[in-house]
Amino acid sequence: MPSIYYIDGYNVIHHSSLLRPLAEQDFEAAREALIEKVGRFCAITGCQAKVVFDGQGRRTEPITPTPNFPGLEVLYSPGHQSADTVIERIVYLSSDRRSVIVVSADRGIRDLCTGLSALVMAPDNFLATIREADADTRTALERTRRPDSLLRIEQRLDDSTLARLVEIRRKLDH
Repeated sequence: MPSIYYIDGYNVIHHSSLLRPLAEQDFEAAREALIEKVGRFCAITGCQAKVVFDGQGRRTEPITPTPNFPGLEVLYSPGHQSADTVIERIVYLSSDRRSVIVVSADRGIRDLCTGLSALVMAPDNFLATIREADADTRTALERTRRPDSLLRIEQRLDDSTLARLVEIRRKLDH
């Protein structure tokens, strides 16, 4: 079963060396940046992720509008619960906890989820994973943009092998 990430949104923003400085300037921009990064990660890897923010409202409900990324869901916790509580409950009720990865710097949720057999990641480690996935995708795209001549097998053969193939072709043509 593929992995599903449960991300403690505000915790990641506050504990990330990348997002914390942005949050100090514009907290909404930091929240949007996290959502976009996680959404791109889902699109690139095919993983699912739920970003849970400490919230508002009477029940857990999606943010409106939800960003259009496959595999991404953004939630606010109910007004009387923290994002930690929502994530802990989801992990507890999960039928396959070994496919769950919880992203938070909070020691309490990390310990509890580890005890439930889920994996945990620190915010900066998760964001590094996103950067690596982005870099791998960029590299793959760069390869597809090369001119056809660079992708031809003749470009990758050593001189003696190429000379033998040319000789075989010449014989077959005659």
